[in-house]
Amino acid sequence: MQWLYVISLALGLLGLLGIAAYGVYVAFIFYADHRLASADKAAKASSPRAATVAAALEAELNIDYAPSTKQWSGSTVGQLPLKMLTYRQYECLEDARYGFTIVGVTKLEKHNVQPLKTRAHGKKTVASLANHGFLVGDDEQGFSITDHGLNALAVCSVRY
Repeated sequence: MQWLYVISLALGLLGLLGIAAYGVYVAFIFYADHRLASADKAAKASSPRAATVAAALEAELNIDYAPSTKQWSGSTVGQLPLKMLTYRQYECLEDARYGFTIVGVTKLEKHNVQPLKTRAHGKKTVASLANHGFLVGDDEQGFSITDHGLNALAVCSVRY
C-alpha cells in the first residue's frame, strides 16, 4: 500500500516537471519570436536599402500563382527544334508564361534578390531557350516568352 503512495507521488512530480518544462519552452519560443521581430524592425529602420529589399521580398511572397492567361495561339507553324525540355528549361518557360521577366545569371548570382516580377535562371538555360526561339530579349536586358515557347510548353515532354 505504501508503494502506491510513492508511485503516485513520483508520477505527480513528473507531471509537474513536465508542465514546468512546457512553460519554459513556450516562454523561450515567445522570447525568440520577440527578438526576431525586433531585429527585423531594427534592420528595416537602419537603412533604406534594407527596407526596399524587405519590401521586394514581401511583394515576391504575395504573388498570386493563378493560372496564366497566356496560351499558345495555335498559329505557330513548323517543327519545334526540341522534342523534350529539361526540367530547368520547363521551369524557365513556366516563369515566363506567368509574366515574369527572365534573366540569365551565374550559379553564384542565382539566389540574389531580383527586381519585382523578375526571375533568375542559369545563363546556359536562358541562352538555349533564346537560341531555339522560345524566349525573346526585351529592352530591359531580360527575356519574355514567345508563341513558339508557349507551343513548346503545350507539346514538348519534360525530362526530370
